[in-house]
Amino acid sequence: MMGHLLQTLLFMLLAAGPLQQGPWVYGARENSVNILWVSEKPGMAYVELSDGTVKFETYAGRRVFKRLHRVRLDGLEAGALVRYRVCGVNLADDSDPYKPVFEGTYEGEWHSVRTFDRKAKSCHFSVFNDIHMRRQDYAALAAQVDSAGTDFLFLNGDIVSAGNYDVDTLVHYAIEPLGNLPSGIPVLFGRGNHEGRGNNVQLISEIYPNDDPAPFYYTFRHGPVAFIVFDGGETGKSRSLLYSGSDVYEDYLNEQLEWAAKAVREPAFRSAPLKICLLHVPMIDHPDKQDYLLQRWLNVHFVPLLNKAGIDLMIGADLHEFMYCEPGTMENRFPIIVNDDAHRLDVRCDRKGLSLQMYNPEGKLLFEH
Repeated sequence: MMGHLLQTLLFMLLAAGPLQQGPWVYGARENSVNILWVSEKPGMAYVELSDGTVKFETYAGRRVFKRLHRVRLDGLEAGALVRYRVCGVNLADDSDPYKPVFEGTYEGEWHSVRTFDRKAKSCHFSVFNDIHMRRQDYAALAAQVDSAGTDFLFLNGDIVSAGNYDVDTLVHYAIEPLGNLPSGIPVLFGRGNHEGRGNNVQLISEIYPNDDPAPFYYTFRHGPVAFIVFDGGETGKSRSLLYSGSDVYEDYLNEQLEWAAKAVREPAFRSAPLKICLLHVPMIDHPDKQDYLLQRWLNVHFVPLLNKAGIDLMIGADLHEFMYCEPGTMENRFPIIVNDDAHRLDVRCDRKGLSLQMYNPEGKLLFEH
């Protein structure tokens, strides 16, 4: 009897579909993290913690059968090391909605990730942007990240480009080149203008899920730094052509402006020794007066609010060139860094201040301030 049981269990494990991609950790906060992965087959998924706790993926009272899985772990302690693995039961047939048939299971490798903590003495993060599906370049930048000394990765937009999105394509270009890095280092995301184009754009928020207050603008806190993230919208002059007339970006940007006026007054933001603004489209008065209309609009409407809020640094992208804008050059009381499309920007912060380093894909330091 026991031998037959062992043979059955072995068959189930051999028959199980392996993980297709992941896991990756997205949107860490002080008491929660999201664990995501893609399984080869649809099925019921769950995360197991090292203490034996199991949390299934659910939706409105039901365990759901999917391939892209997301399990949110809540009730964690700030600065806690969470050891986890992703697991699942594969779905064989659900043609009868009342009698689904399952076959095979899988258990992923163990990983560890740490939650954010405003009491941490320092904060170190890396920024990539404007990859535009260049997988080899993306992987080369990721390979240089110090996984032991980096608190999170910030993907500052245009990691993918416009298209007819599906989950496998997005994960292939946006997650897979990072390798094992995002299984132990949280990822956060700022949407670029290209990720607003094309069909099924809502799938972007499924691989980078942010619940509060909106998919692509939010605040968070780690160590001595409060962060505010914006979605700058579309930069192209022929915007309506790019969106077949479906864009409503004016309303969307004014919605963010109204939200930001309240967000920067929240105690967790106001009390932070340092404050950093992250967004794809930099809020600059670009010298090219024929183009860059959106950058100048953001500069006029958002920068006064951010000046008043005490922002210490803005990090932008979009231009595919490196820029450093001193305080006072564009009505800004804070420096503005625009990272280019070929390098990694590292930011190190403590209660005394912050430092910036820019590295090429080979790990050579090119800029420091």
